[in-house]
Formats: sequence, structure tokens, C-alpha cells
Amino acid sequence: MKTELISTVFLSEKRKNTLIMLLNGPATIDEIKQSINGTTSAIMAQVKILIEQGLIEQKDDEYRLTHIGQIILKKIKPLIEALNVVEGNKEFWDSRDLSAVPDDLLDRIGDLGDVTIHEPDLNHLFEPPKELLVSLKSSANVCTFYSYFCPTCPCNYSELAKNEVNYNLILTKPVYERLRDEYTDQYNAIMQSQNSHLFVCHEQIITPGAISVTDDLMLLSFFNKKGFFDHKKVISFEENARQWGHEFFLHYKENAEQIK
Repeated sequence: MKTELISTVFLSEKRKNTLIMLLNGPATIDEIKQSINGTTSAIMAQVKILIEQGLIEQKDDEYRLTHIGQIILKKIKPLIEALNVVEGNKEFWDSRDLSAVPDDLLDRIGDLGDVTIHEPDLNHLFEPPKELLVSLKSSANVCTFYSYFCPTCPCNYSELAKNEVNYNLILTKPVYERLRDEYTDQYNAIMQSQNSHLFVCHEQIITPGAISVTDDLMLLSFFNKKGFFDHKKVISFEENARQWGHEFFLHYKENAEQIK
């Protein structure tokens, strides 16, 4: 039975997606069909299997998870979401050093949802992705962490400060010192802003490359397993991803000292 249930869930995308959909509540065949893009006959064949395995049941014209189905799906859903994130960009995740991510967030990496991997060309290596720049212009709340120096970022930092965006910026000590010593005008704009808060991360803590969370976007970058930064970045626009990124940012804020 254990093998049968695992096979029932994982060996058919239609079955798996139907079960995940029904976690949100009962649905008719037409609603299931619209959600998972299949023909009525194809979906009915998979629904029949799910009923036979005791994972769903029919009441009137609607299908819903059984109690057993709810128990199993609540446990399996995080695994499915994690697999979707990793398998979609397996080569990228295989090459990342994820030691900076707290265990509880690694367990929830499926929260990143539908991600894209941004890999700039040689002419834009040291520029933030356009998606981030667009988002910064319209966001009222921004959290940013950097452990490497991006030459275009001081202007972006100061622009947020001048616009009195609710802005929290965490830098490693070397990055902070370069900002302070070489970009005086931008540094002063940040320090003079009532809504900008600058922090320096403790030197002993393991850090990723960058974290940015805006009102509608989350961006992450990690060093590769050889310790190099290759400019590849993870971008997601999903709400759960932004919450995940915000918690990741707070992990570093708790291990940082505010500059006043």
C-alpha cells in the first residue's frame, strides 16, 4: 500500500496537480480541467485512480480530498514544491553554496515557487537586473543585503534614501567601508534619511551574495561551491518567496549592528 500511494501521487502530473488543487477546496471536473489543462476523459481516468486509492471522494458534482488525502497532501506538498524549485533549475542549485541559509528556511525552499535564474551578459555583469531596478522605483518598502560591492548600487541606495522609502540596508564590513570612504555623497544621503537604516553584518557569520526584497519581488544570489560569485541571481515575484526572503534578511539583521 505504501508503494501504491507514492506511485499514485508522483507517477502522474495530472494526479499530483489534481490533489494539490483540491487542497484549496472541492472542485468540479470542469474546474479541475481548467486548472490542469487536460481533456475530460484524461482527467476522469486519473480521478478514478485517486478515488480507488482513497485519496479523494465525490459528493454531488464536486470532488474533494478525503481525510486520508488531506493528511498525506499536507505532508507531501512541501516536498513537491521543493522538487519543483530545484528540478526546474537543477544545474544552478547543484552549483550553489547554500550554507548561509538557516535550516528552517532550507526546509521551506519550495516557498520560492516559480523562479527565474538571471544570468547577465558580459556587458551587464555589474548591473542589477532590470526587474529589480523597475521594482525599486515603485516600492514603498525595501530590504537589501550585500556581501560584495556593486558599483552601481550606491546610487540606487541613495535614491531610495532621498525618496524616503522605508529602506533597510545590511552590508558586510568591507562593503560598508568602501561605501563610506569612496561614495561620500551617497553615504550621507542614506545616513540623513529618516526612513533609511544602515547595518553592518557581523564578520563571523556566513553570508550569501545578496538578498533584495521589495513590494513585489525577491532576489537572491549565492556564491558557487568554489567560493566565487558568478553573477547568477534567483528572482521570484511570488508572495511566499518575498516572505521567505524577508525572513532570510531578518536572520542577518539580527546578526548586524546599526550604524547611527
